[in-house]
Amino acid sequence: MKRTVFLPNLALVLLLMLTGLMAAAAQSQPDPAIQEAKEEVAVVYDLGRFFGYVHSMTIEESSLVLDAEQKAEFKKLMEKIKGMNRIEPDWAEETLEQLELEVLSAGQLMAVDQRAIEWQNNRETSTSPAGSGAGSGSGSGPMSSYVAGGDFNPIVDESKTIGQGFAALFEYLQ
Repeated sequence: MKRTVFLPNLALVLLLMLTGLMAAAAQSQPDPAIQEAKEEVAVVYDLGRFFGYVHSMTIEESSLVLDAEQKAEFKKLMEKIKGMNRIEPDWAEETLEQLELEVLSAGQLMAVDQRAIEWQNNRETSTSPAGSGAGSGSGSGPMSSYVAGGDFNPIVDESKTIGQGFAALFEYLQ
């Protein structure tokens, strides 16, 4: 008789545990729309980091400083970015290609690429928890705004490293 009382209680406990595990798994699953958007906008973040890499290059390597024409190109573009409420991935990709192929010299591009490689290596070896960083899968913040068609310009967000690098280069160009 005790056995019949015990089994329903065990079944209930197992059911509650399974329900709890499923709920926890559902909460840890990122929103698919947010995940897709993160992949789409990766180039926007690449463009934003690019400005920081250029700034580092200019202050660390005197032989690779920007000339007057390059400074004018960067300043014009950066002023445009500062006035943008939303940066689309296609525009960011075209802009990044133009900067790499038409504005920077080969030596400057190599220096910037080296900084990008170092950043990527540091990011891959980082021990930060999954889901942290630019637009976690929580469905809030810049990624939600992007998905909803709203404002999206993380490049000028000076509370983040990406915006600090952009601001530093802009100040340098003044």
